[in-house]
Amino acid sequence: MDAGFAAVPKPALVPVGTGSPEVESQRQATMKAVAASAVSGKATTATLPCWEDTSFRRDGLIKYVSMEWNYPGDRQYELRARSSWVGPWELFTVCRDPFSKLTTIKSQSNNKYVSVEMGYQGTIYAMLRARTSEDSLIDSWELFYTEFEPREGYCGQIRAKSNGLFVAVEEGYTGESQGMLRARTPRSQIGTWETFCY
Repeated sequence: MDAGFAAVPKPALVPVGTGSPEVESQRQATMKAVAASAVSGKATTATLPCWEDTSFRRDGLIKYVSMEWNYPGDRQYELRARSSWVGPWELFTVCRDPFSKLTTIKSQSNNKYVSVEMGYQGTIYAMLRARTSEDSLIDSWELFYTEFEPREGYCGQIRAKSNGLFVAVEEGYTGESQGMLRARTPRSQIGTWETFCY
């Protein structure tokens, strides 16, 4: 990866119907998933906001979440809070229903949705990976609850719909697993590892 951007890009709100085919497809897929979850009833595709060029980092650290393009096998596209700058691997598109707070996150680097790996076991249970393709059905593994829309300086938690747990940065892991994102923390244990800032 190159030296990245000189400055961190700001999340850019994409008006409905003006985005790239990838953004508009994500907007449609998110709306269908929200409707299928029967938790909103108010949002429509015309009101579902999406933001491009979104980066996020763990609260208290200047370590941006990166999508690990070159990791092999079942770890390919793993998300880790490990980058000191924002380049292509650190940019995501976020679509968020303001009523239910249901959110999809898609890597702009590989155009795949971030998913919670519920089938994994042990120390990689519920690891986050940008691995669900554009033409796949968006279900609970690809849905998150977020407290705030992407906006510079806003901090909060990300909760997985699939298991109801909050996403944490594994600061205690070492080597190529350090900073791995996992949906594994109950509400009673939320701390800085579970707080992300745009």
